[in-house]
Amino acid sequence: MAFLFTHYNFFALWHPEVILLVIILLVVYFQLLGPIKMRFGENLPPVPLIQKIYFIAALVVFYVAMGTPLKLVADKYLFAGHMIQYALLSMVLPPLFLAGVPQWMIQSLWKTRFWYKVLRVTTNPPFAIITFNVLFSVIEWPPILDASLRYDWLYVIESYAMLFAAIFLWWPVMSPVLQRRNRKLNVVGKTRGLPELSMISRGYQLLYIFFNFDLMMPALVYIIDTARPFYAFYVHAPRIFGISALADQQLGDLIMGLAMTIAYVSAFLATYTKYDETHWYE
Repeated sequence: MAFLFTHYNFFALWHPEVILLVIILLVVYFQLLGPIKMRFGENLPPVPLIQKIYFIAALVVFYVAMGTPLKLVADKYLFAGHMIQYALLSMVLPPLFLAGVPQWMIQSLWKTRFWYKVLRVTTNPPFAIITFNVLFSVIEWPPILDASLRYDWLYVIESYAMLFAAIFLWWPVMSPVLQRRNRKLNVVGKTRGLPELSMISRGYQLLYIFFNFDLMMPALVYIIDTARPFYAFYVHAPRIFGISALADQQLGDLIMGLAMTIAYVSAFLATYTKYDETHWYE
């Protein structure tokens, strides 16, 4: 790490523009919870402290992934750094973000025609699971990742695309919109309430988590099952951390696999042991 601090300036290491974005999001969030909350309706329930903590934690994870020297390591030197970054963006940040958003904020978006159409499609479980896993596999395909690493703007776009895809991926099992009757694995017709934005039922959640775990495995197996590294950008990167390109590639794959396993197993167990008044496949 000493090499980074001696060869790069403050802007390259800590990305003030990301700090500014985090501050803006934090201010907007607390403005929505405070001075302008009444615009969303009367007698809205107070937001618990733990929900605020979840949202703040999500912003901290976002900054760690996109604004600290971790991003520089991922951009310039280590595939393992890239996988840590993507594990944070896809397996850690989305659950925290969704846990930190009050239901009435989502309901306000639903009232606008544009967001109605966008969220109705993107939060549909089949669309979310296919989009995320296809995007992940495409980004990790060696020619694509090598090309994006040569152009920082393209890598940033891919990272944000992964983040939004991951939020929609986690939505069916962690939606801020809770209903007594949960939606199933298809986009249902328009009815009272917000059926297209709510969680799927517990039984479908278990299937959803299981199949998503399976769909991520081919890309991870492809990356680790090799006798030679095939990400040319990282092969030719300076070995400033004393780790070979092959070990770096395998370590990065193990990091993502471990993060994915912890996230999905935790979600599976939490869903399986959860008790509420809904039927398993309602």
